[in-house]
Amino acid sequence: MNPDSFFSDLARFGDEPALIDRTSGRVIRYSELEQSLSVTPGGVVATWAKTSLDHLLVLLGALRRGALVAPISHRLPREEAIRRAQNLGATVFYSRSVGVPPTFEQLPTGGGMPALLEQPGTLIHTSGSSGHPRVVYHDLAAHIANAEGSAHRLPLEPGCGWLLQLPLNHVSGFSIAIRCLLSGAAVVFSDSENATEDEAVTHLSLVPTQLQRMLDSGAPLDRLQAVLVGGGPTSSTLVERAICAGVPLHLTYGMTESASQICTTERLVETPNPLHAGAPLLGREVRISQDGVIQIRGPILAKKSLGPEGLWKDLADAEGWFSTGDLGAFTAEGNLVIHGRRDRLIISGGENIQPEAIEAALLEISGIRRAVVVGKSHPEFGERPVAFLAGDFETSEVRQFLSCRLERFAIPRSFNPWPIAVGEDLAKLDFGFFKRLADRI
Repeated sequence: MNPDSFFSDLARFGDEPALIDRTSGRVIRYSELEQSLSVTPGGVVATWAKTSLDHLLVLLGALRRGALVAPISHRLPREEAIRRAQNLGATVFYSRSVGVPPTFEQLPTGGGMPALLEQPGTLIHTSGSSGHPRVVYHDLAAHIANAEGSAHRLPLEPGCGWLLQLPLNHVSGFSIAIRCLLSGAAVVFSDSENATEDEAVTHLSLVPTQLQRMLDSGAPLDRLQAVLVGGGPTSSTLVERAICAGVPLHLTYGMTESASQICTTERLVETPNPLHAGAPLLGREVRISQDGVIQIRGPILAKKSLGPEGLWKDLADAEGWFSTGDLGAFTAEGNLVIHGRRDRLIISGGENIQPEAIEAALLEISGIRRAVVVGKSHPEFGERPVAFLAGDFETSEVRQFLSCRLERFAIPRSFNPWPIAVGEDLAKLDFGFFKRLADRI
């Protein structure tokens, strides 16, 4: 679809629901959507709010006006959110907190955005998993290309509804809205613990921890058309359990820089061995470099990236390829197996240890809901792996289990409780935080 006609074409879906908010009871139909979009100035519009129907209307309204939108994590303190907004040249700051009416504030800025970011689009902070968060710029065309490719693996049509629970400041959340609007499906907002029972909900995106909790609670996931799971290591035990429960499960691999999905499986009817993320979606080229790094190319790629040094740079090389920093390989069938982040590699006594492999083994243990493994500085070995675990576990039993699965040098030196300050359900984790924590214990 031509980005210029994206908003004007929304009315073609007529009286089909576009946005459904179960909390307030509001339903906005496609025929009403364009006139419902919030009127915002152009330039750069920063937002600091939780996922909601109104927040999405602000983002879409700004894009329609030709603005750049910068959704900022609502978990950040307000002062830090404003600082980030000003660093991006934002002139408007939208905020909404519990019990406080939504507000638009004018911000003093220092110079605004460079002319290289001319098209309406998004400015989204990466997770900073390597300790260096960046901002990536996608134009609207990249988000549309992502949605079009996704639709070939996960069909959407009028009458479908995707439950939006992921943050709108993450590309995984924002991309759900674009997927739905491109196809005539509804974006569904709900705070109910029983949202998966809602007849309007047919599609769902989860991180592995959320999937495990929903299976534990007996949520009727088998009634849905598709459950997309990504954002972290998924154990074969969890995949097997979901398939046996009738969950229409699709594993996926993506990142902020790719406007969300890169690879996604068909609906899984048996547990793959090895676990993989499926084949590349339409419009994505994926290859493995000589040193094992996954590289991608295509219209889904972000155009520019703002690093810690404050300079905007092209993401791709001269041939259009972007190195993801993830290690992987293709199966004989063309499915992508993710081995882990190259920058997370632990070198201990000369041995290379990929922490994602340890995390996957830990998630096979009953009672462990989430696991993170990082390297802790060691005077003799350089680094030793340590683990942080969410759930109920006995250290001796965990060690015994891992001794049958891993080389001795890969077994973590210690097993620590999950830090209270970090939500278990976060789609993206700050591994730099865990590494700093490990060096203090």
